[in-house]
Amino acid sequence: MKALRRLLLLVTAGCLAAMTLTASPAGVRGDGLLGITEAAWLDAQYASGPVAAGTLDVPAITGCTTQNEGANGAMSGVTLTWTSVLDDPARMLLAFSVTAGTVFEAPIDRIAVTGPAAGLYTFTFTATASELEAALGPLAGTSVGAAVSTRAGIEWQSDVATRTVSIGTLGGGLGSATCDLGHTVTLTGLTAATLPISRVIPVGTSATSSLPPTLQDRRRTPVYTVTVRDIGTNAVVPNAEVTIVLPEGLAFESGAFADLGEGTFTTSATGTVDFRVVANRSEPAQGPVRVESPRAFTILSGQPVASVPLVSWGYSGQGQTGSDNLTAARTSAVPLWDNLAITGVTAVGSSYSALLYADQNGNLWGRGYNASGIIGDGTVTNRTNVVAALTGPGAQLGNITHIGTGTDQLSSVAVDASGGIWATGDNELSGFGTAYTNTRYWQRVSSNYTMPAGALTAEVNPFGAVFMVLSNGQAMVAGADSYGYSAQGAAVSAAAGSAGLLMLTAPGTPITGVASGGIGWQSSAVVTVDGRLFTSGTTAYGGSGSFYLTEKTLPAGKTAAKVVVGQYRMLVIMTDGTVYALGANTSSSQGTGSAAAPGATLTPVALPAGTVVTDVTMGNDTTLFLLETGQVYFAGLNDTGGAGAGNAVGTFSTPVQVPLAHTATKVMASWYDSFLAVLG
Repeated sequence: MKALRRLLLLVTAGCLAAMTLTASPAGVRGDGLLGITEAAWLDAQYASGPVAAGTLDVPAITGCTTQNEGANGAMSGVTLTWTSVLDDPARMLLAFSVTAGTVFEAPIDRIAVTGPAAGLYTFTFTATASELEAALGPLAGTSVGAAVSTRAGIEWQSDVATRTVSIGTLGGGLGSATCDLGHTVTLTGLTAATLPISRVIPVGTSATSSLPPTLQDRRRTPVYTVTVRDIGTNAVVPNAEVTIVLPEGLAFESGAFADLGEGTFTTSATGTVDFRVVANRSEPAQGPVRVESPRAFTILSGQPVASVPLVSWGYSGQGQTGSDNLTAARTSAVPLWDNLAITGVTAVGSSYSALLYADQNGNLWGRGYNASGIIGDGTVTNRTNVVAALTGPGAQLGNITHIGTGTDQLSSVAVDASGGIWATGDNELSGFGTAYTNTRYWQRVSSNYTMPAGALTAEVNPFGAVFMVLSNGQAMVAGADSYGYSAQGAAVSAAAGSAGLLMLTAPGTPITGVASGGIGWQSSAVVTVDGRLFTSGTTAYGGSGSFYLTEKTLPAGKTAAKVVVGQYRMLVIMTDGTVYALGANTSSSQGTGSAAAPGATLTPVALPAGTVVTDVTMGNDTTLFLLETGQVYFAGLNDTGGAGAGNAVGTFSTPVQVPLAHTATKVMASWYDSFLAVLG
């Protein structure tokens, strides 16, 4: 079924020649030779045996940064880091220069080298600003460039007479790696001026050929930040206009100036402007980025943003994981670069294949699949970039503390700080109450129920029934129920369910002290504050076989901390951090190390010994486990790349770790197996 739906959604949506060398210097790899060029012995009569020529690997610059920016952004130093197959600083040439052509060569004895690692040595050199000024002259208004290359004439020797071999282009000083360093410049007038950041824009790997033609051959770069400071006080300047002009071949990736090479931005409350660019051709686009301001400010060089708080992977057909990869699978976690304004995420949730999250101010955002208006932006248009969730035109839904995890149902729910429940999307079986109408905007539906207290959490099941944990410790269900998950002692109709029904443990006895819970296809479960587990509904899906909530005996020595209910299954986190499974085991997604279905039997999840789990989230046939350490583990079908390992192959009945750049604080899986992590 899921494969069919995915198909429907997608429809809508130079070789080295053989070389013989009798000797080579220490630290130089034979496979470091690139491209055949001419070679000549200084005295050919001493040569014995064939020598095939080639150039060495180009040194790769890995860091090119200004150091310790002082008053008004003054640069106090430059650090350059690069790697090479060579092992000796004396065989490297590092030179700084300015436009006038003056050159300052780095002293060999100050070039530090470490390694090797994976066959490469790492070199580091720091030049002070005063040192560069003394050698190159005044730096204000100039662009300081740095180039690293291998020294010519000493790389290869004959085995007989140790005669030096001149190796082709190496002797010409080519094959170097370059990097421009933007020097901070202070504006002295009140008229517009052009300031050279002059930082070579690094260009990443190419996008896959499966992208739509309009997105092919676009190269992504890090995010850059321009900071504006007052010339007199050095204080950051908010709400200031800054014009950024990109070199030919580059364009802004997103926002109001997407696909343009120039834009006028307004600085944030912290005096900064963040931007990210793409290139529309296959080769790296290099050149200075110009920053212009009509007032007397200091413009700091663009600095790459170290990280963003959200990463995503998995199913990507509607842009859930970023607009640059509209395919069935993004197989490794990537930053969601269009979320730079979100520095903290307070809640995450999902519905079908939309990802929802609330920012540090409680404002709700969404992206991805948007049929029936499940993002709630007033449309049914799929969103490849993040958009605001709205209560009406131009009005963003805020103050959100919890977002529900929807399953195979085109609706979304959320809870605000006052305990009110909000919803958008289909209301097919009256889970939002009979007064609800689907306007494609979020509506506060809690007034449609008779509720003894406000809600703490809310979830929606495949039938559109809504489960709520109330602040007074009771649990409640609204919507149709033919399978007993509302725990009323019998099935209830849509009309009866829409009124909101307190879940019962026996006739007339509402459950109390509820800490967590949820509903799935035909079953429900709650955990109480004293660590007991209650289930209701179909046993094959983890229920008790009763139309009332019935306490389930836990393994010896265990008490429950939290239960999470998916479409056909449940996972129970114990107070000691172990996890137990109930219900179905579609594609081995329960992570028990087996394809067998736990059913009504609590079965341990096969995580490493000593693992402490703090949260779980379930897709259709996948599960993410969040550990106390911030690590994330994956179980189930890897057809959308949920394992994050760079492929979409295999099924994991034993959970495997998802490679993330940083530890995570929150995780989320949509029913359609798109994944989100909040980095800590």
